[in-house]
Amino acid sequence: MEASINRLKGLQPIKPLSRVKKTLFLRKTNMMKNKKTTPPNDTVKIVIVGSINCDITTYINHFPKTHETIMAERTAVSVGGKGLNQAVAAARAGAEVSIVACIGNDQFGSQAMTYLKDNNVSVNHVSCIKGIVTGTATIFVANNGENMIAVSPGANSRLTPELVEKASDILTSADIVIVQLETPLDAVETALRIAKKAGVKTILNPAPADANAVRLLPFVDIITPNETETEVLVGINPNSPEATEKAVQAFHDLGTEGVIITKGENGCAISIEDHRTDIESFKVEMVDATGAGDVFNGVFALYTARELSPEKAARIASAAAAISVTRPMAENAAPFSGEIEEFLEKHKAQQPGQ
Repeated sequence: MEASINRLKGLQPIKPLSRVKKTLFLRKTNMMKNKKTTPPNDTVKIVIVGSINCDITTYINHFPKTHETIMAERTAVSVGGKGLNQAVAAARAGAEVSIVACIGNDQFGSQAMTYLKDNNVSVNHVSCIKGIVTGTATIFVANNGENMIAVSPGANSRLTPELVEKASDILTSADIVIVQLETPLDAVETALRIAKKAGVKTILNPAPADANAVRLLPFVDIITPNETETEVLVGINPNSPEATEKAVQAFHDLGTEGVIITKGENGCAISIEDHRTDIESFKVEMVDATGAGDVFNGVFALYTARELSPEKAARIASAAAAISVTRPMAENAAPFSGEIEEFLEKHKAQQPGQ
């Protein structure tokens, strides 16, 4: 695997389509215009304990069948990982963000560090591990924007409970701690235990799905699985209103007070405290769904910490995720707060009760 990654160092991404290139250029030139700084008295501190990856994204007409070889349209190499994506999403929306993670001593790790710093994410607790490559995600994106992802953990597998404990100061002083499952469960559990003991709200985004993660649920305030992850964790596919209700209750029975089941274009089901509602997704032209769930989690955490109702926080997070899927790749897909506000203003008709 390391040899394969080293070969990729010389890989030059195939030039994107002109429409995509124009979009990226406009996004960068308008970055400062759209960015809004959170007032000091409204500062929200979010800590992400999670993964940092190199994303190798290949765009194809359709997903190949077993034993089928197909030609791709283009390939691009960028930074990603659920931890990195969620950190940047929260920071761009206005939070003060720190990340606890591991990278390899390679160019992809260096690129990730630069990207995080450029997006005002603190990297004081990112450890560079010698002798191992930065984690990689191989991503296939079909013409309809749907994706398939395989993750090789690389340095992410070296995030230990001891490294997490060294970040106790920021974990215990955070407003919200977010974790995922691209790093070892022992490290994830350590982060949750430290936060829970300090009375810090915790969010678990259980991806990639791992049935063993049910042991974490007593330390989780809010869990945010998608449909596949829900089925793995509680054995119920939430593909109908009745099945969704059963799945939500199953999570509650396992010790989690808050549940948000995300369903992509079908919105999400929310059950937090006394709030039980369904949120419709915003209708947009999808280019690439990679990282949309991460954007949702990062932005939802911010507005939850600002004490918005779960429904309002989820609606704003859904808007941020909708913006992200109109952009290629996860890198730079997360919108700034100004962009989210503009999107919500333009889509008032899709906001019930507004």
